[in-house]
Amino acid sequence: MIETEGLARRFGRVFALHPLTLTLPAGRVVGLLGSNGAGKTTTLNILATLLPPSDGTARVAGFDVRKQPLDVRRVIGLVPEHAAVYEGLTADEYLELAARVRGLPDATWRGRAERFLAHLELQDARTRRLGTFSKGMRAKVLLAAALLHDPQVLILDEPMSGLDVPSQQRLVRLLAEFAASGRTVLYSSHVLEQVERACDVLVLLHQGNLLWCGDVADLRARHEGASLPEIFLRMTHAEAGASLTWAQLLAGP
Repeated sequence: MIETEGLARRFGRVFALHPLTLTLPAGRVVGLLGSNGAGKTTTLNILATLLPPSDGTARVAGFDVRKQPLDVRRVIGLVPEHAAVYEGLTADEYLELAARVRGLPDATWRGRAERFLAHLELQDARTRRLGTFSKGMRAKVLLAAALLHDPQVLILDEPMSGLDVPSQQRLVRLLAEFAASGRTVLYSSHVLEQVERACDVLVLLHQGNLLWCGDVADLRARHEGASLPEIFLRMTHAEAGASLTWAQLLAGP
């Protein structure tokens, strides 16, 4: 469902993403992990056709991100980490806008919007302006808008930010059902415990390079059943603790 070959992105002489070759099949929830600056957002933006690659190719649901960007956009749902909403619109109006941009028939999108808002526990707030919504409520509206046109690939960047625990659990189940229907979820987050619950495949990037692409179970078996945060620290050679204590940070010259 997602294929890359030698996919790379440079900013001047600096590689944000070194040549990346991988295949992510349909029917899976894929976690995209990495420290700050690892190349996660760069990868997501290229796959979503928001950023052109410097080298290599990528295909999403069979469409080339360079040659067929409009086709790629038609088959993906995207929830960026810092997505903005039109604060003067209600939830109903925002979903109608998303549906009309996608060219969905009224009979299709109205029923879907009704069901999504009910499932995400927004039915009672649907006529309120988005400017009055909490961060978690906005995240739910953005998710509903991304799913409204029944995409083949769902790209999520920190989708649980602001969600309460019941909503997080509901989202995990929804993503599993979405993938089980033959679609692909690409899920990026720094909260490894959430990724461990939601994802069955992992892609781990470090300083723009691919360290791992494969099943979560296989990765944990290689590390004798260690938790995902422990494995992440081992593979990236990161220090779990700070080099200075709090007292040292406060100390004078």
